Amino acid sequence: MLRTLTFILLSIASISIWGQSNDLQQRIHGFQTDLKEGYVVKTLNLNGENLGALEAEETATRTHFKMEAREKSEDNLGRSIKRSVHVQVFSFESLDDLNWAMKRWLPDFIDHSAVRPGRDVKNVPNVDPSVVVIDGTSIAVLTQSCNQFDLESFRDWRQRMLTYFGSAAAVVIEVQGCEGPLMWTKNAPDPKDRTWK
Repeated sequence: MLRTLTFILLSIASISIWGQSNDLQQRIHGFQTDLKEGYVVKTLNLNGENLGALEAEETATRTHFKMEAREKSEDNLGRSIKRSVHVQVFSFESLDDLNWAMKRWLPDFIDHSAVRPGRDVKNVPNVDPSVVVIDGTSIAVLTQSCNQFDLESFRDWRQRMLTYFGSAAAVVIEVQGCEGPLMWTKNAPDPKDRTWK
């Protein structure tokens, strides 16, 4: 009887995790499909921004891809390049797992900068423009090379990230330029809340 009950509970947990993973994969596919006319999806030999402690976390699933423009355009240095962004999506088995990951990630954030929950900062050394969407049991991070930053296109990327990886309850962190400012732009946690400290 105990074996049967254990098997049933493990099966339910597996189905629940698979369901979450399947939903997230559909969101990723939708994001990529929405941009297919102007961008190519790259999945091999990816570098991107160093995400600090988040890269060392045990996750249920992890996806990294680059969206590279089909057409060349001029960057901020006057070079003709194919603009691109890196997107990394991490999912956790439970909200507790995500909260523990956030506790470890914020002191060792993107490019090893320290961030405090709910606190905006004017400068985050070496950090490229980024959008972080934390929703449910997933964290989606978009990073863009500093020399490709344009506020209008950055806002478009932010909107797309929220559309596919966020909800009304999502927490959003943005690095709106080269090395800042870093702002908690949606559902910022109370700085006194100990959940992510």
